[in-house]
Formats: sequence, C-alpha cells, structure tokens
Amino acid sequence: MNKLTSKFRYFGRIRTFLTGLISVCVLLASMTIQANIDHQRKLFQDASYALTSGQITKFNHLFKQLEGYPVRAYLSFDAFKARLARVSVEEMTRFFDLYQDYSFIYRLRASWLTEMARRQDWKNYLHFFDKRENAKFQCLAFWARLQLGQVENINNEIEKIWLSGYSQPRVCDRIFEYFLETHNDAREVIWLRIEKAFNARRPNLAAYLKKNLDIADQAIVDIWYQAHRRPEKFLISLSDFSDSTRNIKIILHAIDRLARKDSLKARNLWLEIEPGYSFSLYQKNAVTRRIALSAGHQKLPEARALLSDLPTEIKDDQIYLMLARIILRGQDWQGLMEIIKQMPAHLQQENEWQYWLARAFESLGYQVISKEKFDFLSTKSSYYGFLAADRLQKSYRIEQENVATTNETDEAALLASNANMLRARELFFLNRPVDAKREWFQGLRSLDTEQIKQAAVIASSWDWHYSAIKTVARTSHRNDYSLRFPMPYKQQVLIHANSKQLDASVIYGVMRRESLFDPLAKSEVGALGLMQLMPSTARRVAKLLGMKRPRQSDILNIENNINFGTYYFRTVLNRFKNNVSLAIAAYNAGPLNIRRWLPTEDGMPADLWVETVPFKETRNYIQAVLAYATVFDKSLNRDTLISSRMLDIKSKY
Repeated sequence: MNKLTSKFRYFGRIRTFLTGLISVCVLLASMTIQANIDHQRKLFQDASYALTSGQITKFNHLFKQLEGYPVRAYLSFDAFKARLARVSVEEMTRFFDLYQDYSFIYRLRASWLTEMARRQDWKNYLHFFDKRENAKFQCLAFWARLQLGQVENINNEIEKIWLSGYSQPRVCDRIFEYFLETHNDAREVIWLRIEKAFNARRPNLAAYLKKNLDIADQAIVDIWYQAHRRPEKFLISLSDFSDSTRNIKIILHAIDRLARKDSLKARNLWLEIEPGYSFSLYQKNAVTRRIALSAGHQKLPEARALLSDLPTEIKDDQIYLMLARIILRGQDWQGLMEIIKQMPAHLQQENEWQYWLARAFESLGYQVISKEKFDFLSTKSSYYGFLAADRLQKSYRIEQENVATTNETDEAALLASNANMLRARELFFLNRPVDAKREWFQGLRSLDTEQIKQAAVIASSWDWHYSAIKTVARTSHRNDYSLRFPMPYKQQVLIHANSKQLDASVIYGVMRRESLFDPLAKSEVGALGLMQLMPSTARRVAKLLGMKRPRQSDILNIENNINFGTYYFRTVLNRFKNNVSLAIAAYNAGPLNIRRWLPTEDGMPADLWVETVPFKETRNYIQAVLAYATVFDKSLNRDTLISSRMLDIKSKY
C-alpha cells in the first residue's frame, strides 16, 4: 500500500511538473507572439513616417520587413495615393484586384475616378466607375458617356439627379445643359425642379433656375420668390391672382411659410383665401394640418382645439404626440387619458405613454391601476422604468448578464476567420481609428448573432469601447452593463468631477451619449472629443482657465477635453442653480433655448417638463443621460435615485 501510494505521489509530481511546464511554454509563446506584433507595429509606424517625410529608400526597406503583417497593404494604399497622378491604369488594376476586400478600396476608387476625369480618360473612367450614388461621380460618368457617344436612355438617368431641390456639384452643369437641350419638355422639368427648390427652402436655387425659362415664366418665379420671402405681404395682395394650378401651389407655399412663423395669421388669411380658389381636399387638409402643428410648436392656447378638430383620417402619430404633450403641459389628467386611448396601439404600448397613463391614474386617485402600471414599468432598466420604481420606492433592476463569457470568446479563432476584423485590431492599435472602424464594421457583416456578441467582448477587451457598444447594439442583448456602460478614463473623470463638485455619474452619462467614449470623435458640425465640444466653446473655456488658445489637437487631448467639458457643464449647472436636468438640457441645446422653454409658473415637475421639451433630440438626450447616470451609479457603488436629479423646474433662473 505504501509503495502504491508512493507511485501515485511520484506520478502526481510528474503531472504537476508537466502541467507547469506546458503553462510556461504557452506563456513564453504568447509573450513571443506579442513581442513580434509589437515589433511589427513599430516597423509600420516607422515606415509610415518615412513615407510622409519623403524617405522613400527607408520606406521601401521597412516595407519589405513587414511581409505577412495584416495591414501592410495600408502602407501600399498610402504610397499609391501619394503618387496617384503618376500611377498607370495597369498598376491600378492590379492594385484593385489584389486588395479588393479592403475597406480603403472604396475611397481609393473615388480618388482614382477623379484622376481619370482629370486625365480625360473617359473610357477608363467608365471601366472603373462602380455606379456609386454620389452626384459628382455620376455626372462625370454621364459626361464620359457623352464623350464616347453612349447616350441610350441617358436623359432618364440624368433626370434623377436633376430633380433635386438642392444645388448639385458644378461638374453637373454641362450635363444639365445637354439634358435641357435634348429633353422633349424642358419647361416642365425646369418647373418641377423649381418647385422642389422652394419646398426645400432653397429660393436662391429657384431664382438661378429661372434663367432657363421665358420672360413670362421668369415673372412667375419672381412672384413665388417674393411669396417665399414675404408670405404675409403676398397673401394680403391676392385680389388679381388667377386660379391656376401653379398659382395655387404658390399660395399654398406662402401659407405654409407664414404658418411656421405665425400660425394664427396664416389661419385667418387662409379662411379668407380658401373660398376663392379650387383647392383639392388633400390640399385643404394639408394646410389645416400645418396650421395646427405650427400652433402647437408656438405653444398657442388655440393649438389644442386646432389639433383636436382635424379630421380623423389625417391624425397621424405626429398629431397625437403633439396633442398629448400640450394636454400634459396643462396637467389635464383626464384629457391625457382620453388622448392616449385615441392613439394608435403602437404608441399606446410605448413605455413613455404607459408611464404617463399611470401618472394620470395616480393624479385622479385611481391608485390600484396606477400601481399596477408603475409596477410593470419598474422592472425595466430604462428612464421610465427608473421613474416608475421611484414612484413605488422600489429598487432598480440593473442586473449584469454577460453577453458572452471569456470561455465562449476565442479571439484568435474569430480573428483568424475574419480578415477585416484582424486588420481592424491592428489599425486600432496603430492609432488609425477611422480605418479601424471601417474594417471592423465591414467584418461584422459576415458574422452571425453569437459571433457579433463575441466580437463586442473582444473590442471591449481592447478598450475600444465605441466599437464594443456599437457592436452589441446590433443584438437584442441589453443587460451586459459592463460592456455597454464601461468607465474609461476613470481617474481623469473622477479628478475633474470632484474638483468641480460635479456628479461623476452624470459626467459619464454625458460622455457616453456624446461620443460613446471615442476620444477622437468629430461630429458633422465640428464638435470634438469625448464630450463633443465645439471649438468655440473649448476656446472660451480655455481662456477662462488661463490656458493658451487650443488647437484642434489640444481639444482632442483626453485630459484637456474632460477638463473643458466638465468646466462647461459646471457653468451651465451654475446658471441653472444646480438643477441637473436643466444643465443636461443646456449642454445639448444651449442655455438660451432652455430659458425659452422654462414654464410660466414655478414648480413644474421635472419629468413633466422633460416630456414637453419641444426638441425631440434634446428630450431624448436628457432622458438618456439621466438613465445612463443611474446605471453608472451602480458601477460606482452609489444608491442615487433618478428623481433626486430631477428637481422641480422654476420659471426663472
């Protein structure tokens, strides 16, 4: 027995030794692989610098050393773009064939098409043209066809671009000249575009287009232009305006323009004008609908009656939502219940209106049914769910569920099977975020739902939070809060929040809503960084902080951006006397708008005020940030009620 026990112990030691040896080997192999990747990334960055600084010999030497590196082609792409004017058609053909599955090909093709147009190589322009919808490249393709005599059906295709109410690229001008010269009814298509231009609120385009018409038609365009610019003056002087189809369109346009500024004036003039012209039922309904909606936007006392009196057949979602918010603003709880019952079923079932229906029942003393509805909503991890939980003094339902466990996620296997995502990883770590995003989301197209979940976990493990959040959003999974609500840059956020006496959870809520934690985020209007600061705001804040005028790179700097963003949030919080809901609204829409939206009397409940904010974007923004802050509270081990951040709204601040 002792000998047997001794043998077991001996073999156990051997097994332990071998297990440890294998672990050491795996670790050493992993370290070797990582060291090799780090070396390749360094070579790539050195090669990129050599290329941009004109050290071509050094670039070529480094480029050769990167054989097999997943994103080596991006250096080829950079080099190709740098000498595009000297690239031959044969070279470009080979390049496209070699790298056809890379995301940069779409952009390179655009540059190459521009180069083909510059060379006036119209045959090859059409060869490489991929029928993209961009008007500039489409018009160049039309021109190429004209030069090559390929005109079959061309006018029908040009007409799709012509019939736009917006200005088109200058390269389209010569195409449009051909189109009008050869069209069998040029006057009609000119008028169609003029009408679209006025409807798109581009009167200057309409004025430009009139040069293609005769003098009589030009005079009509001038009248329409004046109706657009000064609708009230035009509508008052209609005594000799004939009842023609085009004149009716001008009248309707003027009424619409006036209604957007002064709905009651528009209504009074419409009542005078309407009997004298042969408007269709559709046109009459459209006018009354516009007047009623504008009255609602203008918060006029007559708005409720105007909206309620609209024919049932033209009451759509927009009408019902406008009516509900008007009634809600007046705290007419019985009226609110009635309008919610009239809503289409899909609106009635939304959490938003279930919450307000519960509030209406509560206010009217129907406590049992009110509690039932609040109880149902309180199970949801959302803005309305948190509000409902507060009404019942219940705990929030924020329970972590991993979208995919570590054991289920095999990064190496997933990246080995998806070249786009492998390239995305390298581009992310090479600090080429735009290229990385393009490759990543191109790679996602070929994944199933389970693989998408794994991809989200992988992106999160790299601290690429923007892509992790965007990726998991493609699934129905919403309860992996660690994935959807990470807390990057925690030290900087806490330092700046504490130094400015701000709620770190709210700051995280703002940051997530603004940028999804992308430190290099740039919006279409020019907002920059984690907290999406406009450059003018950042410069103003920097001056107040005693810092030098920041450049764009300074604003995008993580430390600066958080500093500037929290400072600005502190200023709007001060302006609205520490009312968090108003500060969040002001961060999004600006303090001046918030002042215009304040109630006429003190003491409006914050949930009611938020619900009646006229801008949908700002309304959704406030609700999102407040809900996000509640989720971040859990990560920060705080028990803060959402209602504690929603003080009553005063009429003046």
